[in-house]
Amino acid sequence: MTKFRHLSAQAPRRIAAPPLEDLACAAIFAFFALQGAIPGIAPPESHEMTGAAYTTLSTIGGIASQLLVNGLVLLLLLRRPRLLLRNLHTIPWTLGLALLAIASTAWSLDPGLTLRRSIPFALATLFGLYFATRFPPARQFAILRLAFLALALATVALVLGVPAIALDHTAGHASDWQGVFTQKNACGRIMVLATAVILFSPRLTAGRILSLSLFLFILFESGSRAAWAMEAAILILWLAFRLGRRAPPRLRLILAAAAPMGLAAAAFAALVLLPRLLLLLGRDPSLSGRTAIWRQCLRYIAERPWLGFGYDAFWRGSTGPSLQISAAVHFIVEHAHNGFLEVLLELGVAGLLLFVFSWLLAARSLWPLWLAGRFDAIAFPAAVLLLVALYDLDENTLLIYNGLFWPLYVATLATIHNLSSAARTQPHAASAPRASNTVSQILQEAS
Repeated sequence: MTKFRHLSAQAPRRIAAPPLEDLACAAIFAFFALQGAIPGIAPPESHEMTGAAYTTLSTIGGIASQLLVNGLVLLLLLRRPRLLLRNLHTIPWTLGLALLAIASTAWSLDPGLTLRRSIPFALATLFGLYFATRFPPARQFAILRLAFLALALATVALVLGVPAIALDHTAGHASDWQGVFTQKNACGRIMVLATAVILFSPRLTAGRILSLSLFLFILFESGSRAAWAMEAAILILWLAFRLGRRAPPRLRLILAAAAPMGLAAAAFAALVLLPRLLLLLGRDPSLSGRTAIWRQCLRYIAERPWLGFGYDAFWRGSTGPSLQISAAVHFIVEHAHNGFLEVLLELGVAGLLLFVFSWLLAARSLWPLWLAGRFDAIAFPAAVLLLVALYDLDENTLLIYNGLFWPLYVATLATIHNLSSAARTQPHAASAPRASNTVSQILQEAS
């Protein structure tokens, strides 16, 4: 009887609510996923696609929401200044890129605009570092899942409730979903990232499989062919990690060596054969006018090759050189549709080298971790590196001051650096008992 009374007295087990700090980070990531374009409040970035006009509500709402999010980011950073200072060395190249963006105010076509937007860009850089060093991997995944699930559910609700806003109404795409995003490609892009968060989580629970099904459904309904191709790349990477877990060390080495060579061969084949392949498929070989935009961008890059035209200062609508590009291609252009050309336009060769060095060093650091079998620890960082490289071939996800990919990229670099440092110090753990808490946490989560 005593045993039964004890069992009946136990309170039912409840699912703990996420801490307030986690909710704040999820809200920030959701805002970045929208690029600040909250439906009905903040104006969308891509006016040439939505045709939306600025209103008093959208203008004030856009400014207020951006200030609110930047204030929230700053508040989180100020709560952990020592954590940031201790880990600044983990992101030297991206920190240098953020400082270069601020410094470009001195030579910018629009110094005021560059200063106003480069400071939030620097804050987003520090937020990525904060996210990587403040939370263990399990909490990072939980925060990202929460943000993406909220966006997915909001997209479904908007499609069902307000299809005039949630469906793409451009010619030939009337049934494609854009949901809470500015356009269908943005919707597809974020859903690809959402599926990566689920696939590369340590465990696939029933709830996560349901979330994955929802993300894949929205991805399909977006009609974004580019996003479908990116999802195929993510699935191939996921299969490679599944194979790597079961492979002996020698086969892991072969896979690690074959992967970059395979990617290089695929990139070369795409460069040579893509126009013919697109013609066979009945698609536009100019990639919807992108090749014409790229040719025009290269002309202006040659004018200021080393430091560019200033952060976020090149595309100024009806003024400056961006007007000449729009006139040359006969439609309004708001960005280069290539992240690497965008870096060259804004920050020149100096900015592109900082990014390339950061990416290559991070990719190289994954090699020994792969060979050591640290698959759970490096799977999602590898996915982020892959998506950043592939997506910026025909879109711009890098230098967006309120975009999602940049802080995630910074967080990925910090994570890879700390994992590499932990792997190097692990053999000497017995002789170094006073290792930092950050390294100890990484070892515990990655083991």
